[in-house]
Amino acid sequence: MDHLFRTAAFGGFQRQDVLAYLEQTAKEQQEKQQQLQQQLAQAQEAGERQSKQLSEQGERLNALAGENQQLRAQLEELRRNLSASLTQANDAGEELVRVKGELEAARSRIAALEPDAAAYAAVKERTAGVELEAHRRAQEIQNEAEEKARQLRRQMEQWVQRVEREFDSLRSQVESTVSHAADQLGKAGQCLEQVNILMGEQDSALEALAQTCAEVDPAKVAAPMPIPENEP
Repeated sequence: MDHLFRTAAFGGFQRQDVLAYLEQTAKEQQEKQQQLQQQLAQAQEAGERQSKQLSEQGERLNALAGENQQLRAQLEELRRNLSASLTQANDAGEELVRVKGELEAARSRIAALEPDAAAYAAVKERTAGVELEAHRRAQEIQNEAEEKARQLRRQMEQWVQRVEREFDSLRSQVESTVSHAADQLGKAGQCLEQVNILMGEQDSALEALAQTCAEVDPAKVAAPMPIPENEP
């Protein structure tokens, strides 16, 4: 023991010193234990907060995953619409080619069967109007398909960029939270281990001091030998 006790008159240590040392040691150990328990409680509270944050971020991640699935479904629908528009534009182009062929055939028949200039001019005007309308309609369909394709590309780019930003931000938050939570749990484990060690040391010290106190009990100290009288 590092503590020095005053010796009694008839051997051993003074009981008051031993009891005072026991009381001081118990008080110091109790204060240390309270400090460690407080640190442990703080670490556990921080761990619970981090666990709650992880749970909230996990829910947000699941929500983003669901939103991403919806965006994919919308994108697939837009792709189908674009494909249908392109097919419609191709059909309109084929129809324009067919109409042009029929117009050419009609012109040939008109030139052969109706030499009358007025009738030919009237038929030619009508066929020109039909050709112009067919061409205009085909051009409108093609323009609509191109505009839908441009809108789809813009929407796809915006959605992908937004989802990527949100996923990157959430992934960074989750990584930071997991790292901080692991550190807090490690500190909590260290505090708990220190509490156990301190309690073991306190029990050992108290047992040793109790034994020492029992050994120096005045009731167990041998009575002094009588002083022999001097002979005359």
